[in-house]
Amino acid sequence: MIIVPLALMVLGSMMGAVYPGAKVHRVSRRHLGRGQSAQQANTVSCVLTNPSADVITMTFSKPVVVSGVIPLTSTVPAFVSQTIVSSTVVQQTWSASQAAATVTLPGNAANVATYQGGGVVGTSVTF
Repeated sequence: MIIVPLALMVLGSMMGAVYPGAKVHRVSRRHLGRGQSAQQANTVSCVLTNPSADVITMTFSKPVVVSGVIPLTSTVPAFVSQTIVSSTVVQQTWSASQAAATVTLPGNAANVATYQGGGVVGTSVTF
């Protein structure tokens, strides 16, 4: 029978210990991978037309939510009323003829948004 001192038994059990290896590179899930790009905002374009003398029609490329008066600026002095014809068409009536007037729709107007939360691309036209 072999007698092994207690100190050797403790030392022998430590030889099988596992030490940590190299650090593993953890990829953040919040960053996009190679070849991917961030989703573009849901912007909508607008075409301004003048179907009659004192009416401006705004035709949007996607359905929009309108809250309040759309802030068009025009060289004609006074805004009269606004009518929402459909989810893509809005008409504004002005106090005078829009012939030869410059009309501007500002970009990202707070009163107009898409259903996904995007804004409107600004546009300007002279009738």
